[in-house]
Amino acid sequence: MVPFLDLIPRVGIIHPTYLFIWIMKSLLKIYQSHKKALLVLFATWGLYFFLVFIRMIAYKPSGLYVGHKNVWGDWALHIGMVSIFAYKDPQYWFAYHPVYAGGKLTYPFLVNFISGMLVRVGFSMDMAFIIPSLIYVFFLLTGMYALFYIVLKSKKQTLVAISIFFLSAGLGFINFLRDFSNNPSLKMLLYPEQEYSNAIPYEVYSGNFVVGMLIPQRAFLLGMALSLWIMTGLVYILLNRKQAIGNRRILLALGTLAGLLPIIHIHSFIVIIVVTGSLCLISYERWKELLFYGVPAAIISISLYLMFISGGIENPQFFQWLPGWTSTGGLIGWLKMWIQLWGIMLPIAVFGFFLLRKQPLIIKTFFFSFFLLFILANFFLFQPMRFDNTKIFMWAYLGFAGLAAVTLSWGWRRGGRTFSRFDVVLMAIVLTFTGSLELIRLQRIDRNQVQLANAEDIKLGVEIREKTDPLAIFLTSTDHNHPVMMWGARSILMGYPGWVFTYGFLYQQREKDIAVMFKGGVETEKLLKQYKISYVAIGPSELKNLQANESYYAQNYPVAIQNQNYRIYDVRKLGLNSNGEQQLNARGKDWRGNY
Repeated sequence: MVPFLDLIPRVGIIHPTYLFIWIMKSLLKIYQSHKKALLVLFATWGLYFFLVFIRMIAYKPSGLYVGHKNVWGDWALHIGMVSIFAYKDPQYWFAYHPVYAGGKLTYPFLVNFISGMLVRVGFSMDMAFIIPSLIYVFFLLTGMYALFYIVLKSKKQTLVAISIFFLSAGLGFINFLRDFSNNPSLKMLLYPEQEYSNAIPYEVYSGNFVVGMLIPQRAFLLGMALSLWIMTGLVYILLNRKQAIGNRRILLALGTLAGLLPIIHIHSFIVIIVVTGSLCLISYERWKELLFYGVPAAIISISLYLMFISGGIENPQFFQWLPGWTSTGGLIGWLKMWIQLWGIMLPIAVFGFFLLRKQPLIIKTFFFSFFLLFILANFFLFQPMRFDNTKIFMWAYLGFAGLAAVTLSWGWRRGGRTFSRFDVVLMAIVLTFTGSLELIRLQRIDRNQVQLANAEDIKLGVEIREKTDPLAIFLTSTDHNHPVMMWGARSILMGYPGWVFTYGFLYQQREKDIAVMFKGGVETEKLLKQYKISYVAIGPSELKNLQANESYYAQNYPVAIQNQNYRIYDVRKLGLNSNGEQQLNARGKDWRGNY
């Protein structure tokens, strides 16, 4: 049997051609050793993710459609960011936050940068989302398999752990059984009528991590895949006591990847700090070797933090002390919350950890770090939106899934002496029933599909890109999928308040001022000047939700661009100074577009 990473080169510099040959030979040997298990993995989970992602986003004559409401809610921002990288000159890529004019782009951007480059070289927007997602899934599945195999040393337990994780979580299936008993039908089995993992009282809008995180939150998919391989490499090296030049090169590569996480996925970066930090701490006697991991990780991550995050968070209470997270009622209320959210996972994970008491310290520390993540997320709020702590809990659940596999395997082997194999099967069902319902529902794209943008608004965005200055600021409604932000690749004064809040902006006054500006009047001109607005977009959302006074704008400002849904009013003449001279914008143009 050839374990993962077993053929790390132990010599000096290797010619790239020989290195490539060595890598391919190593991968072939690993594949031969794990062929059956990997075939099972990709014939099940690989196929599932493939079928979901290739249908998750698609163009139709009437517009762009996505295959789930969570994707509808999240991918609008991602398309807006991809549009910036795809259609704007590099000098403007980081000029502003897509949903908050003048704000710093603190969002981890690498996943959208990659898609933007694909669009830039000729891929359609949908393919620029689908192709990278499939690649990330490949690395996610192989990384998950490699990591669990190294720490569990069992192919069967590894596959069980992966399945338990994807089929998360909770006791929502009880409500399904109640609903099904009241109205039994094949239709309900093929498409459960609701998402049974949701727990709205606890601000959990999807208890299944595939539905709530890995599919809609693109940065999470890439961040988790890379983090799994960082953990895999570090655990393997620490379990093998031999120190070699090859180890140092691997550690250097792992440290570089870890250092990049602030621009990939910040919550995965937090997880890597906790997990790999714990492993390095108990391996202090190898500190000289571990410097090859820690130093590049620290230098790169700190540099990226200073460049892209520092100074961009306005809310002084962005990070908070919040014991008990969203639970109420003290300890009893907290226990009740976790029983509802995760069912029997916690006691099973604790028992699994007990079963590993004779394992090497590295293995025990690795799993203990996931308990540490669980504890931290129960006491601290890492972002203003409470639901975002589930990004940490998801990682904790991954570690617990490995421990649950240990417990189930132990129970199956002992069958009858402590509890029967029927009990083991029952526990497995309780752990995975709710998640199974969620994933059955998720893959029904035919039932879940919703329009994200209509064809007219996409064309409007193209016209905006062609006819307006790259740094022009637009006053729009705060719809999450506004065409100016998504397709126009232009700065909007403020987008969806939920996003603006979770990114740490102090937006409340700006939100009030937006309503005032749409009403028209003397105060409107003052605020348009204050916020340096170049264009005002008035369409269905502005008229319905903000009661926009379009007659005011029609009487005072020319229409620059319009379609059947929107009129874009040019308000740049407010840039005239007190002497009637035209003030130049950032690119040296006056309000008519002349230099």
